[in-house]
Amino acid sequence: MADAPSAEAVAANAPVEEATPAFIDVYTGTELSNEDADAVTLRSPAHLVVFAGASESGKTTLLASLYERWIEGPFAGFQFAGSRSLLGFEQICHLNRLDSGGAHPDTPHTPVSDEAAYYHLALRGTAPGADRRHVLLSAISGELFRLAKFSREDAVRLTFLHRANTIVVLVDGARLAVKEQRLNAQTDASSILESFLDAKMIGSRCRVEFVFSKLDRVVEAGDAAVQFLNTTETKLRAKFGDRVPHLGFRRIAARPEVESGSLNDGLAEAFTAWTTPVELGAGAASQGTPPRDAREFAKYGWRYSVGRES
Repeated sequence: MADAPSAEAVAANAPVEEATPAFIDVYTGTELSNEDADAVTLRSPAHLVVFAGASESGKTTLLASLYERWIEGPFAGFQFAGSRSLLGFEQICHLNRLDSGGAHPDTPHTPVSDEAAYYHLALRGTAPGADRRHVLLSAISGELFRLAKFSREDAVRLTFLHRANTIVVLVDGARLAVKEQRLNAQTDASSILESFLDAKMIGSRCRVEFVFSKLDRVVEAGDAAVQFLNTTETKLRAKFGDRVPHLGFRRIAARPEVESGSLNDGLAEAFTAWTTPVELGAGAASQGTPPRDAREFAKYGWRYSVGRES
């Protein structure tokens, strides 16, 4: 009887199975989804700024302008320290680049989507030994803005607003510059904030700013347009001053240029205000517990604020 093959011989003749490489989940570099934003906020604190405004009010232009500042160098007391959405920023800046072939600087419209998209910035203070901080920027598309400003049900769908540290409501200066469009621009801004408040989408520690965009267009239109802008600010302050604890107003140009020192300073001050946490004063109401079925992204903001208050 032949000897049985040894275990070593069997192993040597056995077919070799190739190891399946482990799947590594990486970011695409475009704008982040809700799940991607969850991953960022689970790792470290992140400040969320949401831009809301009618179509062509300047939301995407603001995103592009902020990103381009850090491409040029330190800005608003911070230096660029990375981004998980570099390709997304480059896409929205493309039409403003000389190689895009456009005759005038421009930016694409905010994409229409039922899901929020986020642009991530990692920044580090310019002072030696400064900590790294994370900022998420998001813009509500013009179509969602149109639906939400008159519908509480549509406003409730924007669940990421519960997590927002700052909400910037853009008032389109180009429309304020046109007599026939002024009242509609004013109504749009008032209606969207009222809808957010009625739907209880704004937390007690959320900063809200009305930003009059394209200020240069208003000034060029003459005294009547400037006066209407001033009147609009007065009306909005009177209407929401008692309902929004941290309400502010700001004016910026159509597309702040890097070479313009005065406009550059204005945008730097705006970004500093938008990303400065609101301290909860003594006796102020704390943010309520989020629903059990809320996304992890929304729960993170609540857990972080509770931890700081305790």
